[in-house]
Formats: sequence, C-alpha cells, structure tokens
Amino acid sequence: MIPRVVTTATFESIASGCVFDFFVNCILKGYIKNFEVHDPHRVGRITVDLQGRVNDCRALTYRQDIKAKDIKKYKTLKLPICQWGYVVISTPDGVLDHEEAIQRNVGGQVLGYFH
Repeated sequence: MIPRVVTTATFESIASGCVFDFFVNCILKGYIKNFEVHDPHRVGRITVDLQGRVNDCRALTYRQDIKAKDIKKYKTLKLPICQWGYVVISTPDGVLDHEEAIQRNVGGQVLGYFH
C-alpha cells in the first residue's frame, strides 16, 4: 500500500496581513493551491492546500531590513539554488518577491522565503 501524502497544512495563531500577503505570493508563484483563513478577526488559523512543490518555507518572526543592493546576496545565502525559490520582501511598493524588488530597485523588510 502506498502511503498517503498530506496535501494540507494548518497554521495557528498567525492570521495577520503580512502572512496573508506571503501566502498570496506563494499562490502567484505556483507553490500552493489555495489557503483559507478561519476566524480572521481573532487569533484564528490558516489552512493551506499544498501543491507539492514546497521543500522549505520559512517566515521570519523578526523583521530583517534589507537594502536593494543586498537582495541578491541575501538570496544566495538563504536559497539552495539561484534559479529556484523566492524571498518575500515587504517594501513601500507592497509585498514583493526578490525579483520584483530588484527590478523596481526597492528594499524593505524580509518576511520569509520558500523553495
């Protein structure tokens, strides 16, 4: 019998705007299918439908400031391969992945990364 693969993940106590934008970025890049916020006005929880492409997903609990010129260096430190994965950054232009932030030449605070 083949073991069943878990295709959903539940996160508790993290329903916030930044986490919402982080998951929207994951959907746009094709790493997750969908997510649902349960009870968003309270602490709540988030249920994520996984696509099967996520190997590692880290959300930073502290906000690490990063300049536009240092984004490539940060990306090479955190991601395993240059062409694989994304660093999500909260900028004055909104929540962007590292490619968009480099293209717009804006820095900000690192929310997390996934690959």
